[in-house]
Amino acid sequence: MGDQEPTSGTARPVELVGIFPDYQSLQQAIDDLLLAGFARCELSLSAPQMGKQAGEPIVKLADDPKARRVDHFCSEALGDAEGSLVGGFALIPALAGAWGAGAAGVGLAATAGIAVASGGTGALVGLALAYLLSRKWHAEHERQVQDGGMLLWVGLRSPNQQTAAVQILKRHGAHHVHSHDVKT
Repeated sequence: MGDQEPTSGTARPVELVGIFPDYQSLQQAIDDLLLAGFARCELSLSAPQMGKQAGEPIVKLADDPKARRVDHFCSEALGDAEGSLVGGFALIPALAGAWGAGAAGVGLAATAGIAVASGGTGALVGLALAYLLSRKWHAEHERQVQDGGMLLWVGLRSPNQQTAAVQILKRHGAHHVHSHDVKT
């Protein structure tokens, strides 16, 4: 294995794999792969390893067809999720408070006050949940780096894609870049 050039003369599904030293290098490679025409669904990352796979060397997991994988969840999507948590938890109580106050015949100023107070409280709950989500996301990336690196698998449709993907991964610091047949 190691940093060998991928080769595959078969019609069987092939994927490229590389190990990145940090999240920033991984994200830059993913951005370039997407710009080069790879589909997001062709990219997968190593998931938190549990049970028997926990503690396995990252190089061994690279070629393990049973290694747990997740879809790419970029930092922009994390920001979207955080915003949705804060906004959703603010909006729902604010609307419920305003509706309840309006239905009870409370004046406009009091209804607005109730909406702001309940929305603010909901926003704090959403903010706490967003913080926990972000903390978990960053901790998982740090754990993977500490365990030897971050795995990226790239599904390949053609030899041209393979050549482009190898260049992109290596340009962004991936090591142990190689291809293998996809075992189904």
